[in-house]
Amino acid sequence: AQDAINGAMEKAIENKTGTEVDLPNADEMEKNAAYIFYKSESKNYLDGKEKMQASVIFQKDNEGLSIVLQGVGEGGKSFMATMTHIPENFSLPLKGTFAVSNRYDGVNPSAVIMFMNVTENGMMTSEVPYDGELIISKLSKDGIEFQINGKGGDPSDAESPSNWKTISGKGKISSPIIMSYGIDKNNVLK
Repeated sequence: AQDAINGAMEKAIENKTGTEVDLPNADEMEKNAAYIFYKSESKNYLDGKEKMQASVIFQKDNEGLSIVLQGVGEGGKSFMATMTHIPENFSLPLKGTFAVSNRYDGVNPSAVIMFMNVTENGMMTSEVPYDGELIISKLSKDGIEFQINGKGGDPSDAESPSNWKTISGKGKISSPIIMSYGIDKNNVLK
């Protein structure tokens, strides 16, 4: 019954918005999870043990394909890895480059990491990578895996590479909610 409801919801969303949405079926929804480890030299932001809700967005526009990997935790923690300027005929592993101001170098896909923790004391963001790579090594309906190998710091350090510290991470996503804009998800999943 839940799968029939999901099918009807997917169709309604697609008809209203033009967005292709793939909601996991009831069995898969229980498996929906993002386990993300993310840290800098000075701070651990996510330990990889918290089960976060997982969603993935594929979007194709005149600048190419974009992939957004997102994990949202119950305690106000939110992680997002975005890769843009991806050629449609990409292969795995897919590598995106971090840059100051997210500058696109005209050749390599661009990558951006965002982490936020919202508490009663306000919102805290993390240091962000300004150099290095986001690598997506698995990209299927059932699971997605990625690694972060970078250097960066606080926004005030963006133009001061001598202050940058190592920033690393990895993530495993299973049975994500998948949303597609302007492209069939099956043309992206490998």
